[in-house]
Amino acid sequence: MNLIDRYVLGSFLRVLAWSVLSFVAVFLLVDIFDHIDNFLDDNATILEVLRYYFYQLPLMIDLCLPVGMLLASLFTIGSLSKNNEYSALLSAGVSLTRLSRSVIVLGLLISVASLAFREFVVPPANQRQEEVKKYEIEGKIRQDLQGKRNFTYIGERGEVYVVAAFRPRPPTLQGFSMQVLADSVMVRRVDAERAVWDPGLEKWVAENGAVRSFAGGEEEVTPFARHVLEESTERPEDFSRREVEPENMNWFELRDFARWVGRNGGNPTPYRAEMAHKIAFPMVNVLLVFLGLALGASRRKTTLWAGFGLTMGLGFGYWILMDFGLTLGRSGALPIMLSAWTPNALYGSMGLLLFWRANR
Repeated sequence: MNLIDRYVLGSFLRVLAWSVLSFVAVFLLVDIFDHIDNFLDDNATILEVLRYYFYQLPLMIDLCLPVGMLLASLFTIGSLSKNNEYSALLSAGVSLTRLSRSVIVLGLLISVASLAFREFVVPPANQRQEEVKKYEIEGKIRQDLQGKRNFTYIGERGEVYVVAAFRPRPPTLQGFSMQVLADSVMVRRVDAERAVWDPGLEKWVAENGAVRSFAGGEEEVTPFARHVLEESTERPEDFSRREVEPENMNWFELRDFARWVGRNGGNPTPYRAEMAHKIAFPMVNVLLVFLGLALGASRRKTTLWAGFGLTMGLGFGYWILMDFGLTLGRSGALPIMLSAWTPNALYGSMGLLLFWRANR
């Protein structure tokens, strides 16, 4: 890395750090004023509020990073142009591509790091923030498993469970029936008054019921007082009510949850749309670098406030497009990949075209 690369990269990183910190501070202040009445009503302590916003920071950084990348690339080249350094470098045979090489590489690395950040840091932080809100600020009772009534569940191996009620303490399935199918034909059914989870066996134990086998068109009934469901692989948490938000799950958790929803007859499309957007959003960081560099190298002089306004307009425009695309993808009105990658395609095409023109 030569002197020019270090100079350009240093300028870019300074603007990036200040812009991300500024945007995060503004968002946090707005959120604090929006929720201050709730904090006062719940008698939240200063420490609880600080913990709540500490766990919100990763999400805010993730959302503000693309705008910071655009602003940093715009003002890095813009400042060189304002001080006539850009013209001097061009006269010395240094092209825009060569001048911005280090920034483009950094933008690509930040896109990859952002993907890992929103996969391994943001979801756990969101979950912890929700826990602080529910259990510390609002004072709700912590309960890992939640009750559920009158539901059907399709097991990992295709068994159909029909349950009148799930009770978490101890994990119990009331009014229990398990149907084993082969080629869509019922071959075996277990009906019981209840099934209780045995933590030692890590199996469900059905009580006061009967096993019905259907072979050769004849039904064989075997009553029992206690029967271990050896073939069942489901655990209590599988039958508990799942109250989850997509932003609180990483890509792998979303994938597993989408499979679970589909296996139980639900619509997994909203969660698959979230999966696609979790990959697409971080990639905009490097695309906005090209756009910012091209705008900063434009012959039209841009003032500080004009550049800031342009950045905010483009940033909010991208957020609106991504949110609109996610809504269409969730509803199935637009193919999932199209809903996730169209904003990136639009901004990427615009950025690469303007960068190519500025480099001529």
